[in-house]
Amino acid sequence: MVCLPKAQGGLGVINLTTQNEALLLKNLHKFFNRLDIPWVHLIWEKHYQNDKLPSTIKKGSFWWKDNLKLLDKFKGLASVNLSDGRTCLLWWDLWDNQVCAQVFPELFSFSKIKNVTIQKVLSPMSIDQLFHLPLSSEAYAQLLLLNDKLDSLQLSNSHDIWNYIWGSPYYSSSKAYKQLTGQASVHASYKWLWKNCCQHKHKVFFWLFLKDRLSTRDLLERKGMILQSHECVLCNQHSRETLEHLFLTCPFATQFWASLGLLVPVFQEHVQVVSSFRRQLNIPFFMEIIILGCWGIWMSRKDFIFRQLTPSVQGGQGILKKELPLATHRAKNSIKEQFQAWINNHL
Repeated sequence: MVCLPKAQGGLGVINLTTQNEALLLKNLHKFFNRLDIPWVHLIWEKHYQNDKLPSTIKKGSFWWKDNLKLLDKFKGLASVNLSDGRTCLLWWDLWDNQVCAQVFPELFSFSKIKNVTIQKVLSPMSIDQLFHLPLSSEAYAQLLLLNDKLDSLQLSNSHDIWNYIWGSPYYSSSKAYKQLTGQASVHASYKWLWKNCCQHKHKVFFWLFLKDRLSTRDLLERKGMILQSHECVLCNQHSRETLEHLFLTCPFATQFWASLGLLVPVFQEHVQVVSSFRRQLNIPFFMEIIILGCWGIWMSRKDFIFRQLTPSVQGGQGILKKELPLATHRAKNSIKEQFQAWINNHL
C-alpha cells in the first residue's frame, strides 16, 4: 500500500525488491538486443548457439541465472520488432502484436519444439520436424493462417529490436519500476492531499484517515488500556466507533464541522464527504481546512482520553486556529489574503 505512488493512494516509498528487479532487467535488455558488450557476446557464444534461447532450463553463472528469474517480467514489458528473428520465440514472444501460442492454441498443442525461434522456423524444415502428424482440421486451418503470417515477414541480417510498452526501444529503469508496481484507481482526495500547504505530519495523518487506519481504540490499546466494547469513548449514544463516526457523525464532530459552516452529508463514506466539503467550501485552500479540521477532532479526542480534558467545539477551533496560520506561510501569494480573511471570519 505505501509503495504505490502518491497519486494512486500510496506514500511513494520505494519498494527495494521491485527497484532491484527494474535495475536487473536492463541486463536482459542488453542481452536480447545483443548489444556490443563483452559479457553479452560471451553468454551468446557459450550458451545460446544453434538458435537456442533462454527457457525454463537456466544455464550459466549464478549471476546470469538470477537475471533469468526475471525473464517472464521482461517479456511482459517488451515486444519484438523482427529483423533476423534470432531472439524471438515463435510461440511465446509478443511479435506482430500477437502471442502465437494464444492465437493458435490447437496448432500449438501439436508442436514438437515449444521454444523454437522464428529464424529456425523460416529455415528449411519439414512440417514433421515441427509438428506431430496428422494434424486435426482445426490445427491445419490455424497452420495455414500461421504460414500466411510468416510468409509476410521480411527478415534481414541486423539484430532484432525489443520495444517496451511505454513506446520506446530504450530501456528505462524508472518506467519499468512503475509498470512492475502497477496502477490503482483511487478517489481524487489522494491527489488533493499532497497539493496543499499543510505540514507533512498532517498530510500523513490524513492519508491514514483516507485509508481508514485511525482509531482511538488503537491509541488506548497501545497504552495498555483495553476497551471492553467497540463503543465510542466520547458520546453517550453507544455508537460503534467507526471512522465515519469518529470524524463525521459523532455529535461532537458534527457540531465542530457546523461551526465552520459545513454540513456533514448522511449515509456517505468519508471520501465522498471530502468531496462534499470541497463543494461547500468552494475555495482554493479547502484541503487545508478539511485536513486540519480532522486533526482538531483527533487531538480533542486524544486530550479527552489521555488528559481527561472535556472536548469542546471551541477547543477544536483553537487547534485549528493554531495550525491554519502556519499553513498560510507556505501558501501561494495569490491566495494568502483570502486564506487569512477566511481564518478571521470563521475562527
